[in-house]
Amino acid sequence: MTQTIHVEQLPVGFYLVSTETYKKNFLKQQNKRSKPVIGEIIGDWEQLPYLSLRENLLLGVDKTKRPKLLTYIKLADINPRIFTKQKKVLSQLDKIKLQFAHLLLKETPIIYLHDCFDSMTVSQMQWLLNFCQQLTQKYSLRILLFSENENLLHSPSIDEIF
Repeated sequence: MTQTIHVEQLPVGFYLVSTETYKKNFLKQQNKRSKPVIGEIIGDWEQLPYLSLRENLLLGVDKTKRPKLLTYIKLADINPRIFTKQKKVLSQLDKIKLQFAHLLLKETPIIYLHDCFDSMTVSQMQWLLNFCQQLTQKYSLRILLFSENENLLHSPSIDEIF
């Protein structure tokens, strides 16, 4: 019998959730929430088509927190010129970085990162894994990476595997 682990009780860190049983348990916990404290990052970020990229990024962000946008853009290694690009030409990594900036602006303490390595190079994957580890330490986050990629089992960036 599998014991359910409550996400809020996990220590700050970067976790790999690699089995279906744990994945279902973590996602079940999210559905029971009354207040959304869990942010999700997916490879194909859906944006509102009638808003600019910047407006999509600031959607749902408290006005007092918006001045931190440039700080998080720099932290995520995003070129500020990205806001002049068409949404269609953004790479998968750009979309992921923007979603991280959005969740940091919203001060989301728990982030679910769904397997999004399909169109990434090895160096981009390594950058993302290191970035997640740095975020957990700097901002006291819990990041759960949902993936069945066996190569991730040996990553030094991951704190624990479920």
